Amino acid sequence: MKKEFTNESNGFSKLCRRSFIYTSALGLGGTFIAANTDEQELKIDMITLLSMAGVREASELIGLNFEQTFAPLAREMNHLYNRYRWSVSYAAAGGPIIQALPPEEEMGWTPWEEWFTLNGHPVRRAMVLYPVKEMTRNMPLWWVFEQSQTDLLPRRLGKVKTLEELFRRDRVFEAASVVGFDAQKLLIEHLSPNAQDIYMQMRWSVAPHRLAADLPVIQCLPPMDKLNEWPWETWYTDGKTPLIHHVHYAHPTERTASKSWNERDEAPQRPFELFQHNWYWYNDESMTPALAGRI
Repeated sequence: MKKEFTNESNGFSKLCRRSFIYTSALGLGGTFIAANTDEQELKIDMITLLSMAGVREASELIGLNFEQTFAPLAREMNHLYNRYRWSVSYAAAGGPIIQALPPEEEMGWTPWEEWFTLNGHPVRRAMVLYPVKEMTRNMPLWWVFEQSQTDLLPRRLGKVKTLEELFRRDRVFEAASVVGFDAQKLLIEHLSPNAQDIYMQMRWSVAPHRLAADLPVIQCLPPMDKLNEWPWETWYTDGKTPLIHHVHYAHPTERTASKSWNERDEAPQRPFELFQHNWYWYNDESMTPALAGRI
C-alpha cells in the first residue's frame, strides 16, 4: 500500500538531503569514497547504491514495488545503470521523484529516466534533448521521449531479441538519420544471423562529440572479455566528410598497420571501456560493419 505523502511526517526532506549527499559521493561509477579511509574506494553493489540514494524508500512513497522495478538491476549485468547518477527529489506535482541520469558522455541522447506519481499512479518517464524539438532563449528543451504507467522497468534493462529492437531501444536508428544514413540498410542488412548475434552482444552507444560537429557518434563496443577478438567501431560525420567509419582493435592487424593511440582515463565524451588500452585503427571506406561477410 502506498504511504500518504507529507513533507515532514515521513522524513521525505531528510530522504532528499541524504540522496543528494550519497549521489554526490557515489559519482557515476558506483564507487563510494569513504573520508575516513584515506580516499579508499569501496566497491558497492547495485542494491546498496540505490538504497543509499533513497530509491527504496521513495519507491514505497510513489507506489512502486522496489523488488520488481529496481532489484533486477542487481541480477542482470548487461546494462550501465551502475554508472548512472541516482537521486531522489521533489516532483513538480508533489511527492518524491526518482531520477536516473545517464553518464556524461551520453547525455542528451540516452534518456534521463524518472519515476513519480501521476493522478495516483506510478509513472516512468524518459526525457531527451536530441534531436532538438523546442528552444527557449536559444537553449534546447528536454522533451518526453516516452512515458508509461504499465512499463515501469528501467528502459535499458532486459534482453532484446533482435538487432532491430536493440537499435530502437538505444536510439541508433534516430542517430543514424541525424548523421545522414540508414542504419537498417547500411548496418543490419549486411550482417548474417551469426554476425547479428555478435553485434547484439556489444554495447551500442550514441553520444554527441565536438569532433563530430556536435552531432551524434554511433559506437559499438565489445564486452571487456572480448576486447582481443571483436572490434570497437564508430560511425559519424565531422561536418565535412558525409560519413566516417573507424574500426579499432586492441591489437595490431593487417589493416591497422602502425596507427595506434591510448585513451587516457576520464577523457570527455568517451565511453569508459576505451580507457587504458592501446587501440589500433583504420578508416573503412565501405562503411559496413567490420564483421560483415566474415561470419
